[in-house]
Amino acid sequence: MPYDIIFSRQAEKFINKLSDKEKNKFRITFKELSENPYSYPYKKIRGKVRMYRIRVGKYRVLYHIEGATVMVIKIDTREKVYKDL
Repeated sequence: MPYDIIFSRQAEKFINKLSDKEKNKFRITFKELSENPYSYPYKKIRGKVRMYRIRVGKYRVLYHIEGATVMVIKIDTREKVYKDL
């Protein structure tokens, strides 16, 4: 059963600013994530319920799983992604 992927406004803006090469990396990652968000090398965010992170190159993707939906909350570099959580 494939998962639906929904992007926050911040995540969408961030992806739109990337180069085509980087966008392609994210496309591949999100395709794998939609097939099974638990099979990709993910880590749980401590202190948060059903919130995980994955690494794509130098970027971190924070996402939340609710039923059959993966909500991509934030994408940024390691230094910036955990601020304001």
